[in-house]
Amino acid sequence: MRRTAAILAFVQSSPVRKQSSAAPLPPALARQLLGFFRFAWSSGDSEFMREVSDLELTFTQFKALMLVAHEPAELSVKDVSDRLGISFPAASRAVEPLVQRGIVERAEDPADRRVKRVRTTKAGDRLVERLIATRIESFEQMLEGFSATERRKLGDALDEILARPEVARYCPRGSRR
Repeated sequence: MRRTAAILAFVQSSPVRKQSSAAPLPPALARQLLGFFRFAWSSGDSEFMREVSDLELTFTQFKALMLVAHEPAELSVKDVSDRLGISFPAASRAVEPLVQRGIVERAEDPADRRVKRVRTTKAGDRLVERLIATRIESFEQMLEGFSATERRKLGDALDEILARPEVARYCPRGSRR
């Protein structure tokens, strides 16, 4: 009897997540997301990282490329600076090698010649699409290790969030099921 009571006390005090209708607080949810992202990055993202490394871009150049590629309209270099949280000169230095490689093009704004606008070239679009395809493949491999129930629950949890326009625009097209 004493052993049963000890086991019951242990189980009741275990940090098992209980089903609750209360939404997790942002700090707790942020830690969960970080854990999931770290798992995703470490479980099969080596091909993506190899491709990015082979490009020999700085982290800022890579972020600038991805930002410009995902914007439907041209961005000014000032927009790049603001969105990446870096100085205007740093943004300009990040964009220049992308222009020299032919993956981003820069042009004067017709309304204000002092403003330089950037967008990806066709070669830049193909590069970004290839990187996205590689990342999707690594996620597919990771998700193959999940049970059908885990994949369904993850898909259900993401559906509502991915329906938000500001999130949906970053999602590759394709069927979930």
